[in-house]
Amino acid sequence: MRGLSVKPYEAFGASALTHPIVWFVIPSLVSNLFIYLHSIYPPFQLASAPRYWVMVVIAETFAVVVEAFYFRWIGKEKTWRWSFLANMTSVCLGLASRALWGWP
Repeated sequence: MRGLSVKPYEAFGASALTHPIVWFVIPSLVSNLFIYLHSIYPPFQLASAPRYWVMVVIAETFAVVVEAFYFRWIGKEKTWRWSFLANMTSVCLGLASRALWGWP
């Protein structure tokens, strides 16, 4: 991330902190949350598309916050702006890939 003036290993460190949780933990937690909410309040149902978007918002919020704190911890400034920009770029590219090729 040139604007933040980080070295490649520092940028990799931010992704290494958040990607496993965003890909493997948060989807399961969100799914379990919806199952739990439906169990205590049966009329609560949410189709799979809105569930996906709720999961995306939670996952990306988590990534932005954790990466911004990580960059602040290693001594960078304007971390929120760059973390938000990097993650929104990643989200847009991921959504474009999903729309064009059905992956991820």
